[in-house]
Amino acid sequence: MALTGALFSGVSGINSNGNAMNIIGDNIANANTIGFKSSRAVFFDLLSADVGGTKIGLGSRLAASDRLFVQGGVETTNSVTDLAIQGKGLFILRDGQGGTFYSRAGQFGIDKDGNLANPAGLAVQGVQLDANGNPTSGLTNIVISQLVVSPVETDAIDIALNLDATKATPTPAIPADAAGTEETPGNWFAGANFSTVVTVYDSLGRGHDLTYLFRKTATANQWDVRVAANAGDIAGGTAGMLQQVNAAGGLLAFNPDGTLDTATTNITDIGPIAWADGSNAQTVLAADMDFTGTTQFALPSSVSQQNQNGSQSGILKGISIGTDGVITGQFTSGGNQPVFRIALADFANPRGLAHVGNSLYLQSSESGSLLTGNPGDGSFGTVLSSSLELSTVDLATEFVKMVTTQRGFQASSRTITVTDQLLEEVANLKR
Repeated sequence: MALTGALFSGVSGINSNGNAMNIIGDNIANANTIGFKSSRAVFFDLLSADVGGTKIGLGSRLAASDRLFVQGGVETTNSVTDLAIQGKGLFILRDGQGGTFYSRAGQFGIDKDGNLANPAGLAVQGVQLDANGNPTSGLTNIVISQLVVSPVETDAIDIALNLDATKATPTPAIPADAAGTEETPGNWFAGANFSTVVTVYDSLGRGHDLTYLFRKTATANQWDVRVAANAGDIAGGTAGMLQQVNAAGGLLAFNPDGTLDTATTNITDIGPIAWADGSNAQTVLAADMDFTGTTQFALPSSVSQQNQNGSQSGILKGISIGTDGVITGQFTSGGNQPVFRIALADFANPRGLAHVGNSLYLQSSESGSLLTGNPGDGSFGTVLSSSLELSTVDLATEFVKMVTTQRGFQASSRTITVTDQLLEEVANLKR
């Protein structure tokens, strides 16, 4: 072996340091690549020659390119679909053929099919949620365009108001107290001291105005309550008329200090109302009508609070994404509702993932088993919306490595040159 071994040691050093320079160059080239994880060269020495009982090395080899999965810095963007993972985890992406990939690069947008996808067209994976935030599917594409939220039928109404204690019973009589009574709006309002309108929604999402009429009675501290709807909205009703829809009216009673006397107050059911639009017959039970906070003070009658739990149908107009990965839809109906949750993946050894380019990784035998979960659960990191994770490349470190690698390459080259000179001296011994 003798001097020829030194030649091969020099060649191995050139190859090892040359490959290390390739790794450094790749890191530097990706200094601005979103979600990029820098790599480092791992060298092993070659030891095989036995000379006089002494082991002599035969150079070095590049054992691995070790990708470092450490947290990168985070920059803020103006796009709600730009996502960064703070902590452990990778986004799960699928192509059109069902292939599954993993990535830390969160530059996502909406593709032509409405999927949340990366620039290469791979769809981000998550689970679909119901209105209460409970999952209704396994891993699936996150489709967030043209989503329609179903209407919610009103079945509860809350009203808080003050009724003027100085008012007397109106002289005009109010129409007969019975469900189904129809009269002109003028006759209804003439017999009432105060009125307010609550818009409720039927099972089809159509809004209907319910007019609450309050009339001071001859009994001190008591008011009759009637509820009327536009008769033209009711099956068999007369357009332009108001029709009473609560059974046998109702009664609000007050204590001498003006607070609501809940023991004497008697609220009756609204409906069932058979709307003319073909929706379900609508009922609001007395138990679901709340007048808490209603008073009778010597102040002008006014409403301080008015709520109902129904809503019309709506089309998605925008989204927000929480740190828990929940995508909340903002609908034209004015309501917000969770629609999807982004899923994350993790591996026992993320460094063992196979890098396939485009900031994508594949599961390999070295990465270990796959674990999926929700952002913020267990060891999984959180998701930051309108943010992107920066490359983990430290240019100062890479340039220092470049210098040392260059010197190693030069020294290995020098080994070959010197060994060649020595071999030339050996050849000249014959002269």
